Amino acid sequence: MKVRDIVRRAGRSLRQAKARTLLTSLAISVGAFTVTVALAAGAGTQSYTDSLIKNNGDARNLSVFPKLDDGENKTPKEYGVASESSTKGVLSDKDVEKIKNIAGISEVTPVYNINISYMTRGGDAKKYEADISIKADQRELPLAAGSLADNKVAEGSIVVPEDYLGVLGFDSASDAIGKSFTLHFEKQQLFTGAVAEGKDQTYTIAAVDKKGSVLQYSAALRISPADGKKIYEFEKPSASQGNAYFGVDARVAQSADLTTVKQAVKDAGYSVFSLQDIQEALFQFINVVQWGAAGFGFLAILASVFGIINTQYISVLERTQQIGLMKALGARRRDVGRLFRYEAAWVGFLGGAIGTGLALLTGLLNPVIASALALEPGTKLLLFNPITSIVLIVSLMIIAVLAGYFPSRKAAKLDPIEALRTE
Repeated sequence: MKVRDIVRRAGRSLRQAKARTLLTSLAISVGAFTVTVALAAGAGTQSYTDSLIKNNGDARNLSVFPKLDDGENKTPKEYGVASESSTKGVLSDKDVEKIKNIAGISEVTPVYNINISYMTRGGDAKKYEADISIKADQRELPLAAGSLADNKVAEGSIVVPEDYLGVLGFDSASDAIGKSFTLHFEKQQLFTGAVAEGKDQTYTIAAVDKKGSVLQYSAALRISPADGKKIYEFEKPSASQGNAYFGVDARVAQSADLTTVKQAVKDAGYSVFSLQDIQEALFQFINVVQWGAAGFGFLAILASVFGIINTQYISVLERTQQIGLMKALGARRRDVGRLFRYEAAWVGFLGGAIGTGLALLTGLLNPVIASALALEPGTKLLLFNPITSIVLIVSLMIIAVLAGYFPSRKAAKLDPIEALRTE
């Protein structure tokens, strides 16, 4: 018999037992549905998490801090002998130079702790309090207006939050671009806290940022590292104490391997943190949940295997005379075996197609899921890969064929004379 004829005959045999075929296929479809949705949810969550992390920082930026005391060495150190790295929980200018000389580091910016007393706009007499931060990385900010070259704030420029526009008297975000903006800083006396000196600094608004897909948005004025350094040096009570920083931002060159450079910074005696650490931790958690959910689907598929075996055995018993007649008319053993294996393949295909098709329909729920979780419109937490679906269906067909091996072997070995005698 030709393969095409066997496939057609297998299809006709299944149509003659529609209810049994459908029930067996539905058992497989449960597993196919669960696995497909689990993989889609994992892919969608990873994609969303990846974009979320990118929007919350620069992937090639390392945050370097003094190495924490691990409690291993409690012996006193000799007075007056400088340590090779950070001292007493802070980083010095010597540490900054050391980090800057590590291979793969292209730029190092100390984390300056600065504050402003108030902000004003032009000749406006009203003074407003505000938060300020230094943009040392090249994270792409969601902007309502304006632009930043290479995602950096130029010296003398400032980025204003969209929430500040109404208070400052701007009609729109585009109206604020290019306008002057004044910040007032105060130097305080050491110990007493009294104001020793005040200073006004005028900046040009280069961009207006807004809340985007970020984990935690903080409405604050953003200035360049160069301007931050000037403010830090002005506000510092006593320059004779030397510079001391809680940490530094180190940018890894595009040509360097991030993991290698991060390990080099650790080996130099510092604690280092990057967005890669968050990403790896989140992806690991997502993978555990994803494959845990897929595991239930695999269990359903495993249970359906026994259903296929049972169905095929019943089919062999019901069609014993038919098998004997086929052999009497010249059908070979391998043709009979193929017939039942192809029937099993059809069952696997139908179950996989039904389960995958129903899973694809759940993609229509993406807007509902995004709305329920208060995510941005257009966010898709269910991402389906056509190749994955095809591979799953083919795999289920192979599993079904393997499950139908013993029933098909039994059918192939039937003696035609004994089979024809069976009532």
